[in-house]
Amino acid sequence: MPSPWGLLPGQTEQPTVQWSGEPFAGSAFAVQELADTSVGLALSAAAELAMVRSGTETTETIDRNRIQSLAAFSGHLKVEGEPVPTWADLSGMYETADGRHIQLHCNFPHHAAGVVEHLGTSEDRADVASAIARRPAVELEAELVSKGLIAAAVRTLDEWNQHPHAVATRDLPLLDVAQLGDASPRMLSPLPRSNIRLGANGATAGLRVADCSRVLAGPVCGQTLAASGADVLRVGAAHLPSVPSCVMSTGFGKRNAFVDISTTSGLESMLGLASQANVVVDAYRPGALAGHGLSPELLAANGPGVVVVQLCAFDWSGPWAGRRGFDSIVQSTTGVAAAGAEMATGNETEGSPAPRPLPFQALDYATGFLAAFAAMRMVAHQQRVGGSWLVRLSLLRTRNWLLSLGGPSPFTPAPLPDLSPWLHTVGSDFGRIEAPSPILGTWDRPPAPLGSSEPVWL
Repeated sequence: MPSPWGLLPGQTEQPTVQWSGEPFAGSAFAVQELADTSVGLALSAAAELAMVRSGTETTETIDRNRIQSLAAFSGHLKVEGEPVPTWADLSGMYETADGRHIQLHCNFPHHAAGVVEHLGTSEDRADVASAIARRPAVELEAELVSKGLIAAAVRTLDEWNQHPHAVATRDLPLLDVAQLGDASPRMLSPLPRSNIRLGANGATAGLRVADCSRVLAGPVCGQTLAASGADVLRVGAAHLPSVPSCVMSTGFGKRNAFVDISTTSGLESMLGLASQANVVVDAYRPGALAGHGLSPELLAANGPGVVVVQLCAFDWSGPWAGRRGFDSIVQSTTGVAAAGAEMATGNETEGSPAPRPLPFQALDYATGFLAAFAAMRMVAHQQRVGGSWLVRLSLLRTRNWLLSLGGPSPFTPAPLPDLSPWLHTVGSDFGRIEAPSPILGTWDRPPAPLGSSEPVWL
């Protein structure tokens, strides 16, 4: 069977994206190249899917400014002119008794409550810091993780490279694909030839995307697919916690529905939605959906021809397979934040310098755009050859890719350049939202509150 990553029939080269402007250098790692490449892959996949649907071959080159890709990665968000907080009070770095640092991720209220209970403190950050200052980093990390909480002892690159999970996962591909079963091609409606251009709408028009995700890579994938025309239904449950800034910043173009798959009726509703979906994005912790009877294999049997895109933090193999985590946690755990501190000018202080993560959530956004690329490529592949398909990506794999691009290198910390030419403001139920404009296509709706739509396809 032909590779889903190869050229389309009749092609001699793929559509490409050409970037102009000076690259951003305010990082020890090649974050600009990471942004440009992952966004460029999503753009080229949209063009190729449009080619398949329009019957027109092209090797188009499209121009974009590098600041556009930074804007897409920035997480910029204002409501009524005011920045929206992205971190809860207890989230962040803390010094430990052994001269190290530990990062807590407490954006979900139950994670904050669990940390406070374990440490026996009040909810005051100073009390939490005082308790943590009496504990060694790695030991405390193990205790918190064993209770289902989110923590990361800050490791150096050398420490991580020797870690058993690093050894077990270092040779994984950036993404992998497996066939889940046989299925006839799902023929999508033809597109006008005018839609083949990278900058035009319509590549994913008519696609149904079940977006089962919360933070942040999965929602970026769904939002990217929505910008080129897909009907993206974000599916969650009312009892699950959420991060308001993420709901708003990654909710463009989507509808939001509540389906409680822990109930019989909810599971039946979800199976009905998935059976009609072209793409199912599963960005929950590995095994979470499968534990409710929604494994990739069952989704393929229930809806032949589906493309399942799975994303997670620490991957599906190795001793830490399925470990909970977020972008910043992966950066701290795997040496990225420590290397940033070591390489930053002006950080020449006694003792261990404060960890310096990447200037934005680069692993999340890159993984999200890569997932959108993979989804569109696999939909085009499915239309040509049939089958049901599974694609897997992880923040850890994206981190390994980032390091392969170069670094760590000395750098001077700097703010992001002026993003204003690539921002837009729209009205919503949350108020006037200012956020990055879509780098591909347009969004036909602003972010909406969770549960504001019925769990049905348009």
